[in-house]
Amino acid sequence: MKTFPTTVAAFCAAFLLANTARGQSTNYWPFVPQTKLEGFETNTGTLILKATAPIGTVAASPGELSILCREVTDLGNGHRELGLAIAFAEDSRAEEMCFVDYDELDSLQDAVDYLGKADWSVTSLPAFSAVYTTKGGFRVGAYGDRRRGGIGFAARNARLAVPPLQLSRSQLGQLSRVLNDARAKLDTLRKEK
Repeated sequence: MKTFPTTVAAFCAAFLLANTARGQSTNYWPFVPQTKLEGFETNTGTLILKATAPIGTVAASPGELSILCREVTDLGNGHRELGLAIAFAEDSRAEEMCFVDYDELDSLQDAVDYLGKADWSVTSLPAFSAVYTTKGGFRVGAYGDRRRGGIGFAARNARLAVPPLQLSRSQLGQLSRVLNDARAKLDTLRKEK
């Protein structure tokens, strides 16, 4: 008779000790920054200065893209990064933003210029898509289907599962010009400090 309560107590003790304990969560930031501009968001214990300057807006269907120059400075150590903030605005959803580091601007500009010249000579196959994505998730692309006719262009935030904004070839050209203007502004800022 004495073994039954002892067995039950031992079983209960084993059950309680066998449960796994949750460890302390040490991941303060919910995402891993992909750009230098986003990297400042993880800084703690220091004052961060963020400055922007609007450069231009490109109409798209059913919204618009706004390109802003972005400067972020850690005032504690003086470290500074430059780049772009590209905002997607649409009536049916909240504004979303992608960041592009300064060192990505050349390849982004080259990609937009290439896409603007895309025609049926890029492939002999009946359909194609060509896309470029920055580290911060800004994706711009061209797509075509001979059976449906025409070549289309689009831009989106690749980090979100939302439909892209549609661009015409002339709107893509306008995006290229705004990117050139932004690059000139950032080059001026780099020379100032």
